[in-house]
Amino acid sequence: MLRHMRRQVFGNPAPYVEVRAAAISVGLDPGGSECRALVDELLQAGYIQRYPSPSLTANGLYRLTDSGVSAADEAALVEAGRRARLNEGREQ
Repeated sequence: MLRHMRRQVFGNPAPYVEVRAAAISVGLDPGGSECRALVDELLQAGYIQRYPSPSLTANGLYRLTDSGVSAADEAALVEAGRRARLNEGREQ
C-alpha cells in the first residue's frame, strides 16, 4: 500500500495521500479492519502522518513522510531487481 501511496505523490509538490485509493489499488476494503491495521502500522513506522486537520484525516487523507517515500522507493528497487533476476532465468 505504501508504494501505491508513493505513486499518488509522485510529481506533486504536496505529499498528501488518500488511504482509500491506495487500499483499493491493493485489493483492501478501505473501511475494513485490515486496512485500519495497515494504516496504524504505517503511522507507527513513521511512513505516514495524520493530516493537520482532524476532519481530513477522518476522511482518509494523510501525509506521506520522507521516510515513507524512501521506504517505498527502496521497495520498488528491490522488486525491480527481483523481476530482473526472474527474467534472466527465463532467458537461459
